[in-house]
Amino acid sequence: MLNTVHSDLLYDNFGRPVNSLRIQLNAICNFHCIFCHMEGTERSMQYMTPEEIENVVEVAARHGVNKIKFTGGEPLLREDILEIVRRTRKHITGNISLTTNGVELQKLAEGLKEAGLDRVNISLHAIDEYNFHFITDTKKNFLPVVKEGIEAAKEAGLGPIKINFVLMKNINENQVDGMIKFCAENNCILQLIEFEANVEKEHSEEYIEYHVPLEPVENRIKQKAESVEHNPLHNRERYTVNTEYGKVKIEFVKPMRNVDFCRHCTRLRVTADGKFKTCLLRENDYFEIKDVLEDNEEIDKMYREAVRARIPYWR
Repeated sequence: MLNTVHSDLLYDNFGRPVNSLRIQLNAICNFHCIFCHMEGTERSMQYMTPEEIENVVEVAARHGVNKIKFTGGEPLLREDILEIVRRTRKHITGNISLTTNGVELQKLAEGLKEAGLDRVNISLHAIDEYNFHFITDTKKNFLPVVKEGIEAAKEAGLGPIKINFVLMKNINENQVDGMIKFCAENNCILQLIEFEANVEKEHSEEYIEYHVPLEPVENRIKQKAESVEHNPLHNRERYTVNTEYGKVKIEFVKPMRNVDFCRHCTRLRVTADGKFKTCLLRENDYFEIKDVLEDNEEIDKMYREAVRARIPYWR
């Protein structure tokens, strides 16, 4: 039975409501992307069972959470992914989405839709095979498979599809126009994402090598846009641009030193091995729940503690 009573929405000490969960289903992947942060966790084979995930979702739903994002690793590597989605849908009337590299979508898209998934984010960080292969660091070049997965998601009705594109200096920053064309032709939203790091790594060799600011790209898109809207999560700008290939929506995810981004964060994270995590960029902010995952009252206590502990990273 669907849970529609959300009388106990929780707020952190900065007045931010928590109405969504980002649940990491595993910490392994069949790609090895050069920028992957694995949701702020270590690679691991430990993960919660479908029953335990359902318990967490049920507790969160009592407190007004009505939006779920499943992530990994690569969540579609879980053989019980359809069961997880079905169990989640019992308690969530709002949007359930999933972030994937798209490799397994061709065989799973229809089943995911039937299980109750609403839509997918598909990671596609290059439109040409050379850079795609370089970024994903795999023995086989999966770009054609990912494109087939996008088609399968479209046919199954898992939309609107968002294409996640992390902009990287000297690698794919010259492919923005190509991605706009691809998304316009395939009726996808293009989500341009800033390469991010916590403050301790902001001067690291990797960050200096790959980070490129999104503002110049956004200013160019803004000048062409026929309309602009805001995604309430992080107060992100989303522009509608009319191209020769059709209309396309382009959203910008700019977390670095962005006070507004953190001010509008309404999400609590759950790690694959059973912890609440308050922020991607924070370290040592875990609330252990793996030993109480069969006790909803104990999960509830830890959930309240984790929400209270949320602090905007950039202030």
